[in-house]
Amino acid sequence: MSQTYRLWQNAWRDDPLASVTLELPDDWTVTEYRMPADDHRPLTGEELAARIRNPVGMPSIRELAASGREAVVVFDDLSRGTPAGMLVRLVIEELLAGGLGREHIRLLCALGNHAPLTRANFVQKLGEELVEQFPIYNHNPYENLVSVGTDRFGNEVLVNREFMRCDVRIGVGSVSPHPMNGFGGGGKLIFPGLAGIRTTYANHSRREFRPFSPEPCGLRRDIEAMTGMVMPFFKIDAVLNSRLEIVELRAGEHRQEHRQAVALSQALNGMRRAEGARDVVFVNANAKYNEALIAIRVAAMDLKPGGDIVLINHCPAGQVVHYLYSAFGSDYGGGCWQPYDKRPRSEIGRIIYYTPYPDVASRMGLSEPDKVVFAKTWDQVMSLLGTHGPGVRASVISDGTISYFQSS
Repeated sequence: MSQTYRLWQNAWRDDPLASVTLELPDDWTVTEYRMPADDHRPLTGEELAARIRNPVGMPSIRELAASGREAVVVFDDLSRGTPAGMLVRLVIEELLAGGLGREHIRLLCALGNHAPLTRANFVQKLGEELVEQFPIYNHNPYENLVSVGTDRFGNEVLVNREFMRCDVRIGVGSVSPHPMNGFGGGGKLIFPGLAGIRTTYANHSRREFRPFSPEPCGLRRDIEAMTGMVMPFFKIDAVLNSRLEIVELRAGEHRQEHRQAVALSQALNGMRRAEGARDVVFVNANAKYNEALIAIRVAAMDLKPGGDIVLINHCPAGQVVHYLYSAFGSDYGGGCWQPYDKRPRSEIGRIIYYTPYPDVASRMGLSEPDKVVFAKTWDQVMSLLGTHGPGVRASVISDGTISYFQSS
């Protein structure tokens, strides 16, 4: 006999129902952590459109388009599970209804400091129709930037040139708990999403973080101050479940809509941790499938010292290339990269990386590469866990990249 758990692995796959099944021994004591969002129905197209048409804190997209000349629609990359295609289509409908012609609309991918997307990636994110009908550009953090001011420390604030040459600026993204920035979303799509590398380095290297907190940290305050330099900016933020469906959405002025979206994400993506600690934590990484380190940080909160984390991540692309944090050689990397022997050590025993697509570079992106053990099959996972013996206490987290354990 066994206990069975289904975890979604449908991010950017042709099969929207792709999943992984975990079969655990019947004599294990297993706690399943599901987000409240997983029990909510997704919003319909009409409900999404209604929320977008009734923004908080600024005019509607139609009103902006009626007085505008050139529009840019910014969207997040494949490191985020936002189903951007449906939202971008709704935005374009509003722009057209406001009087802007198609030839005055372009799309821009907010890569931040990640590697650029290909045409095939744009189709994954947006769908074939949008790729065929509108020009889509990758952000380049090294070139084609304009200065919009200085931050509170006197550092120049650089942002994407194409974004600034448009007078109607709309962003499409999502809000979820974040281990550095408290919660993502809001102006973060622009800073660092469309920022110059020097601007992002100045902001991130100060390490003014507040993990999983709705209260603005130094990083978030700087993001909001810099976004204020590029107004007007109309922002749309979705809240997702583990199937990558939109269960809530807010739109409008970047600070006001973000506060509302964060409150929704707290309620929908927060989990209550059970008493005690687990010998093994199984954590899924789907929504941010190529930034799986986020899931490990969440899983560690439910793990006893020396216990094992099983990271479920069937991402064929591996972990994202990050020009600030990735390694680019055996002992060097981007501006925020730290040597492995200088990184803080956790109390995690092993990170069993369950993936059919193992590669050494992905292991290097998980903070403590010496703890990572690859397992290509479920049988290999369970064989490695055989060292725990009978009576294992375990937990299963539906998606550790967009959830967190609430403190109270």
